[in-house]
Order: sequence, then C-alpha cells, then structure tokens
Amino acid sequence: MLASSWGGKAVSVASWFLIALIAPFLFACANHIDKFLLERCLPEQKVGPIIIGSSLFSGLALPLITMVDPDVGTISLAGIGILTATGILSAAAVICYLHALDLDEASFVTPFYQTIPIFAFLLGYFILDETITPIQAGGSVVIILGALALSLEFGRRRIRFKRKVVGLMLAASFLNAINGVLFKIIAVKSGFWACLFWSFVGQVAAGITLLVFAAAYRRDFVAVLRQRRYSAVVLIGVTEIFFDVGESVTLYATLMAPVVLVLLVNSFQPLFVFVLGIAASVLVPELESETLAPKKMLQKGAGIGLMVLGGYLISMDR
Repeated sequence: MLASSWGGKAVSVASWFLIALIAPFLFACANHIDKFLLERCLPEQKVGPIIIGSSLFSGLALPLITMVDPDVGTISLAGIGILTATGILSAAAVICYLHALDLDEASFVTPFYQTIPIFAFLLGYFILDETITPIQAGGSVVIILGALALSLEFGRRRIRFKRKVVGLMLAASFLNAINGVLFKIIAVKSGFWACLFWSFVGQVAAGITLLVFAAAYRRDFVAVLRQRRYSAVVLIGVTEIFFDVGESVTLYATLMAPVVLVLLVNSFQPLFVFVLGIAASVLVPELESETLAPKKMLQKGAGIGLMVLGGYLISMDR
C-alpha cells in the first residue's frame, strides 16, 4: 500500500484520504438540510432563522476552544479586529448562499463554491505576493466553464442565464476567499485555535447584530421560537455541528498528509451533494425534490465534473 511520511511517521494514503473525505460529506449533508429547512420547515420565515440561529450556535464552540487553547487573548487588538471581521464576512457569505439555495436546487448552487480558489489566487497575488502556475490558471478556466454550464436554464424556447443565483454564489465565494486570506495572515503568526476563537466571536456578533437591527430577520426568528418549532431549531443546530465538525476533520487530516492534498478532497462536496440529492429524491421524495430529468442530470453532471477537474488541476501543481 502506498504511504506518505508526515512528522516522521508513515501514514497510509487510504487512512488520511478516508478521514479527509468525511468533511465534504458532512458539508453536503448540511447543504441538503439547509434546503429542507428553506422548503419544508421554514417556507415563510426562510433565511432569517437559519442565519441568526447558526451564528448564535457558533458561540457554543467558544468555551471548547478555550479549553484547547487558553491563550486566545494573546493576539493583538488589530489581529482581534481582523479576525472578528472574518467571522462577520463568513456570516455574510452564508446569507448569500442561503438566498441562492432558496432560489435553486442544492446540486446547482453548491458547485459554485469551487470558484473560491480563483478569488483566493487573485487576492493572494495582490495581498500576499502569491503566484499561480499555468496549470492552475488552466484549472481556473475549467472551473469557470463548469460554472457557466450550471448557470444556464434551458427552456423550450430560450436559454436563460441564472444571474441572481450566480451573482449570490459568486459573492459568497468572494467573501469566503477574503475571509481565508485575512485568516491566513493572522493565523500564520498567532496559531489556528486562537484565531478560530475570534472568528467565531465575529460570527456571534453578526448574529446579534442581525437580531437587533435586521427587522425582517428578527421577526422571522422570533416567530419560529414563538411557534415552538423546535424541530427547525434542532436542524439548524445540526447543520452548524456538521460544518464545525467538517472543519475540524479537515484540520486533523492536514496533520496526516500535505495540506494541498487534503484540501483537494473538499472538491468532492458537489459530487456528494449531487448523489445525495438523487438518493433523497428517489427514496424519500416527500423530503427532497431534485429534478431528475435527463437533460438536467446531464447538465449537472457536466458542470460538476468540470469543476471537480478544475479543482484537481488547481491543487496538483504548487
């Protein structure tokens, strides 16, 4: 069996790969739960309860992080401000993602996250003096082609460009790319856990801000609590746990293999979303209603395939 050396120990490819594969699977599960919340549990309240609830749930991780790293307060005030901003940006990206998910199927929406590396390359070039290779540039072009394949809606008489969905997801990807670059600048010097703590503080701050100042979001969030829709609250908590555990699993896998290879595995998320959507539509159609028409399936498969290929090309040559 092939093995890689990491930290002086031989680690089988199968072991770290299977561990890293847990993260995109959990992310894909969370994507479908979000879609179920929007369509079935919260058809009237929509985005407000999810974004406020998930942001506030992030606060539950703060005491756990302080147990892992008690020195979270050693970061400079400037660093704390930047990291808090990354948490707010993360919440803003989730808002864009949820509004896009409310407009289209999960298997059409989530592949656009594969555009994050493109924005990260551009930001890294201007901010961190990072450069890309010709292969990575080619991978970026392939991802753009895959995004275009998913951006079109083929009707009987004309082809419509899904500009609202595309715009929202590109905004979400851009915000996540900014978040990643800013987080990296501070985390390289200050450590992962302390930086993660203040990023979560930013997410909680974003949730409180929305609760206080966003009247529509606050009204919908309060309505869910007043109606005692505890199942929706539980599902919101489950999605947040999936996302947090997925991030932790990714971090753990980077201790067993090169970071580039681990992050490459996250490119499987759109594929998991696609497969789970088909399975749910066939087995429990009352919970999920993915379009299974041959033309739509071909479009999804081609677009997702191109984006996964582009992610591979971006990650293979550094």
